[in-house]
Amino acid sequence: MKKFFPVFLTAALMLSSCSMLNQLNLKPSALETVMALREILNSSTFKAVKKLSQLSSDDPSRALPSEFKTVLDGLKTLGYGQEVDKITKQVGTASAVVLKESESIIAESIKEVDFGDAVSIVTGGKDAATQVLKNNMKTVVRRKYAERLDTELGKTEATKYWPIAAGAYNIFAKDKIDSSLSNFLADRAVDGVFLAIGHEEQEIRKDYKSLGKAVVTKVFDYYTKK
Repeated sequence: MKKFFPVFLTAALMLSSCSMLNQLNLKPSALETVMALREILNSSTFKAVKKLSQLSSDDPSRALPSEFKTVLDGLKTLGYGQEVDKITKQVGTASAVVLKESESIIAESIKEVDFGDAVSIVTGGKDAATQVLKNNMKTVVRRKYAERLDTELGKTEATKYWPIAAGAYNIFAKDKIDSSLSNFLADRAVDGVFLAIGHEEQEIRKDYKSLGKAVVTKVFDYYTKK
């Protein structure tokens, strides 16, 4: 019995040490936590942009905000009915092109965003990562989005007529709109894209293992299943 006790004690200590080591190995590093958040955001962005692009594939004008059509109605009263139909089609096509490119625009911002307390974002639930991305990088995304719209809209007649329509609208409107069409569209498009990304993030969080990303599974298993 005396010989057995030291052996038993040694074995117990070894098992305890192994258990502690396993726990330490399971805890994600700070880098892994950030990597998991970036994976979540990249997947959310891909899914959001894909769905939004599909909506506008058959009818590009569906990519346009409702306010755009309201503003152009003012042009019709000024005798620009034919121009309005043409402009709507041209701007819808330009917006659909830039919408498809928004994935790469946002992907660059995901690389640059500072997550700060990454663990609290993981445990924050819902669309916590999207909100951090939006709060930190919306200005950058909007600027790049507007620049691309400028290029595409430059190929149309829309920039000629929009200042007329915006000016007429602003005479009576309580909430004034931007006389720059690219800025007007970028403001609303970027808000819409971030809203869609947030929705996709919420869906991914419900079944994060389906992404097939080991780092996502490791991080979310550790911090959200306690």
